[in-house]
Amino acid sequence: MTEGKSLVYGVQPVMEALRDPSQVERVHLSRQRTGATLDIERAAKSAGVRLRLVPREALERLAGGQRHQGVVAELRSGRIEPSTLEDVISRARAAPSPLLVLLDGIQDPGNLGAILRSAYALGAHGVVVPQDRSAGLGPAAVKASAGAALHVPVAQVVNLKHALEPLTASGFWTAAAVMDGEPAPSVDLDRPLALVVGGEAKGVRPSLARRCDIRLSIPMAERGFDSLNASVAAGILLYEVGRQRRFGLSAKRVDR
Repeated sequence: MTEGKSLVYGVQPVMEALRDPSQVERVHLSRQRTGATLDIERAAKSAGVRLRLVPREALERLAGGQRHQGVVAELRSGRIEPSTLEDVISRARAAPSPLLVLLDGIQDPGNLGAILRSAYALGAHGVVVPQDRSAGLGPAAVKASAGAALHVPVAQVVNLKHALEPLTASGFWTAAAVMDGEPAPSVDLDRPLALVVGGEAKGVRPSLARRCDIRLSIPMAERGFDSLNASVAAGILLYEVGRQRRFGLSAKRVDR
């Protein structure tokens, strides 16, 4: 997804990376260390990760002018490697309540990172993105995910429509988030589920939504808004899936 060296910057993303120190080549830390960066220094030393104290100007160059909070980490692999669809499906199927997220045209790295953060926090077992028309797992997405991108398997596929076939064959129900779908709280989502969320401008493509088993919508107050930010919509729907699985409060079941 990213070419060349993969850098992670920001306090929380670097702390997340250090949870698995085997993947961190070195940590570049500002010489003016206080508070959270001192915690990172201690964590890096404890994990045996190489530490380099540098001027803030050097961090600015490494982070490409992005907000780095005084710390940049280099990943040992040189890049964040995508998983395969088969691996993501296999990992999810090994869980008691399989849950995957498919992203159709999420081109903003900030939105991708925010969705990965929600997916990790709310129990999704993997994310699937297309090779084209999608933001990559670069430093901006990793930072926006608060480091969750380092822990959620992400598979790249050539075509999301074709990805639905092995998902269905593996027992997943596919659910597209659309404006005219069934209200999510009224649909039984306590089943192996692949949630399809569309991009910032166009949402889930109609041709992809038609191939899904279920069409979901988020009930909203009548105040003139007809859509939500993609990462917000994904977070709401993932929370609804978790709510039903924990408390069994769905109203009806939709059959294929």
